[in-house]
Amino acid sequence: MIDTRSSETAGASVIEAVVALLVGLLVLQLGLSTLAHFRSTQRDLVERADALVTLRIGRHVMRRELRHGVPGRDWIAEGDSVSLRAFRGAAAVCVSDTVSAQLVVSYRGDRAPDPSKDSVLLLGRDGTSVPRALVGAGVSPSPCVGPGGGEAQRWTLDQPAPPETVAARIFERGSYHLSGAALRYRRGASGRQPLTPEVLSAATTWDLAGERIGVELVPSRAGGPWSGFLAWMSIE
Repeated sequence: MIDTRSSETAGASVIEAVVALLVGLLVLQLGLSTLAHFRSTQRDLVERADALVTLRIGRHVMRRELRHGVPGRDWIAEGDSVSLRAFRGAAAVCVSDTVSAQLVVSYRGDRAPDPSKDSVLLLGRDGTSVPRALVGAGVSPSPCVGPGGGEAQRWTLDQPAPPETVAARIFERGSYHLSGAALRYRRGASGRQPLTPEVLSAATTWDLAGERIGVELVPSRAGGPWSGFLAWMSIE
């Protein structure tokens, strides 16, 4: 005699197992979908933050660099690059020795002068400017007090300073580029080093319309483009 109750119980167990398996697969699919959504949202937030950082750095750095120079003399915008004298400090001249080509100055700047990469722009009382190579720099044993204070230093140049030199500016040769999805800086013959995250699209460009220079930064994914004025390209 066949035990129908055992058959019914076995059949119910199989159905319950199948239902449980289907429910488990559904829960697993929902979990994976939710995880993928969270990861996508997190990636979008990171990219948006990187794009915002890039916009802020690009605007601040370029406005600061161009503001400190004279267009056509200290910086030139051409194609995808802006070449410039990147000024890093300024000094009041106390003593100028035309024999040893040395200056005693009161210096203030973003960093210490570095003869391996820096030059000096000498400013005359009549407004003229003359560049010189910086051969040596160090603390001066003689006092030198300039407007606003500063450190007394003694600089050695490759040639004597012109008469009536009253001030000097330290600068390095460099260039800024919008390439490789980032704002990049190149000093001398070195490579282009990124200053921002690599989040810019190929549509990012310098805006050289008319007598002004601007920039249009276009994130590759998150957010819309940002266009901004940087500096005038001529002096009135």
